[in-house]
Amino acid sequence: MTTSKPTIFFRNDDVRDILDNSLIGFTETFIKFGFPVCHAVEPGNLSEKVAEWLIEIKVNQPDLIEVIQHGFNHNKDNPTIKMEFGGSRDFRSQIKDITEGKIILDNYFGKSWTQVFTFPYGTYNQATLQALDYLGYRAISSKIQFSVTSRIKNQVGQILGKDIILGKKINYHPKFRKGYSFKEISVSANLIRRYTGYDTAEHFTLNEIIGQIKEASRYTNLIGVLFHHRFHQNQLPMIEELLTWVQSQGYPVKTFKSILEENQ
Repeated sequence: MTTSKPTIFFRNDDVRDILDNSLIGFTETFIKFGFPVCHAVEPGNLSEKVAEWLIEIKVNQPDLIEVIQHGFNHNKDNPTIKMEFGGSRDFRSQIKDITEGKIILDNYFGKSWTQVFTFPYGTYNQATLQALDYLGYRAISSKIQFSVTSRIKNQVGQILGKDIILGKKINYHPKFRKGYSFKEISVSANLIRRYTGYDTAEHFTLNEIIGQIKEASRYTNLIGVLFHHRFHQNQLPMIEELLTWVQSQGYPVKTFKSILEENQ
């Protein structure tokens, strides 16, 4: 159980080629509240237009806009296969894609992006982690659950220093992964209940999302809330209500960079 007020971070996945109100309006909502938002960018799909917008808004709001890496191209060539990393892919093939993505982000954002890696579809294997460690990433961000079975699995896996047990990934949130030089900083709350199309989804209610945050706060002092902006184009009023609630509760909201710097 935790005792102090948890820190919250907001992660928005699938930032790629389209610059429309689903991205602009979403981002402006966080700026209005003075809350930082982390955009997880797919480097292989990133358009120049979106990159230039991110650069401009980050210059204007350096403490509120963060960029991290979301895979390479979200398996764009095989969209029916819900996996980009992990599976049977080896170290060599994965480090190639990760490096190509890293170079793209370096070319666009220089040193202003944070070297945190998130996995499209949440898939990875030990070779993925080894590649990220070799390339010097500071953290990975996946998903953590706090059911009894998940907590036991993670506790046993951490004690044994395992990455995977019986096909189940071990989550080290919010600590360093054993045997690696990066931390795991994962999300535990999500707006989407079920995907129904390319940009449509069934959403949790505001009270359900607040419930996810409160439940996570029983077990961790660092709570990540996951967004996918293109699915939320009709949910901005609800997101405003969520941010209003976070503000009213006095939760500190931080970027990955500030979290990592405070806990070195």
